[in-house]
Amino acid sequence: MTLLIAAPLSLLLTGLFVLFAKQYGWGKSVREAGPVSHQVKSGTPTMGGMAFLIAACASWLLMGGARDEAVQAVVFLTLASGALGLVDDLTSLRRKNRRRGGDKDVSTGLLARYRLLAQTAIALVFSLYVVSAGHTLFGQELADTVAFTIIIVGSVNALNFSDGLDGLAAGMMAIILLLFVANPFALALLGALLGFLWYNSQPARVFMGGVGAEALGAALAGLAIMSDVSWYLPLIALMPVLEVLSVIIQVSYFRLSGGKRIFRMSPLHHHLELSGWSEARVVSRFYLVTAVCVALTWILWGGAA
Repeated sequence: MTLLIAAPLSLLLTGLFVLFAKQYGWGKSVREAGPVSHQVKSGTPTMGGMAFLIAACASWLLMGGARDEAVQAVVFLTLASGALGLVDDLTSLRRKNRRRGGDKDVSTGLLARYRLLAQTAIALVFSLYVVSAGHTLFGQELADTVAFTIIIVGSVNALNFSDGLDGLAAGMMAIILLLFVANPFALALLGALLGFLWYNSQPARVFMGGVGAEALGAALAGLAIMSDVSWYLPLIALMPVLEVLSVIIQVSYFRLSGGKRIFRMSPLHHHLELSGWSEARVVSRFYLVTAVCVALTWILWGGAA
């Protein structure tokens, strides 16, 4: 019932959001340094993640999910991270609306250092809670707190970097959530993503924005930590991990080599596009790899959480 409520509610809310966003000019500014083929997407409504987050939380509450303190903690982490992503989205929109000829690229919002500090603060609060609740990774409180914080921040940014093609981040996350269907919030989020994908699949009529991508990354980390499967995260989210690693490698090599690049463009999905892959091909292959990784995790783990 949770999924059956979340999916149509998300479909309705996302559709209404598209109309509302078009009316108020909440269009995405596509990165000027990105693939030329993506410039046609400029102006597509963004911040659609608000719609599926509202749908997920509403269906979770309607089905009485708020009684579980552990799930409440995951919801807090998800919404707090989504709120930070929303601030970033609004900052980007404000820059776009103020843009004048010759101004710098307005596709970014908050400076990376400020976002990272805020992400770390949110992750630390959650990590302190889960360690106090008995969840461990190394068996030492300080080490576990630091490790969980790093996992959360890494997951948030991995999903954020993966949100660059139509339906990519939402589709991969929907597949990953199948591992956690015993968790009521995961089930609600899965249903909400299915409704959102109706509008986000290629050609996308709405983007999730930072509010959606950062919330999904936080939800993934929170669910994995609460289910005590943090060690499996690199396998579960292999493609988002490769996405963020491609950015780290590209930036590091560029600085060390004085301007040379390993990839045609980062994140990885852009490199594949510029190598001749169509957007649909990249998305479908990422889905397939994610499905295989989820299946392997299911076998190794011994079933869904």
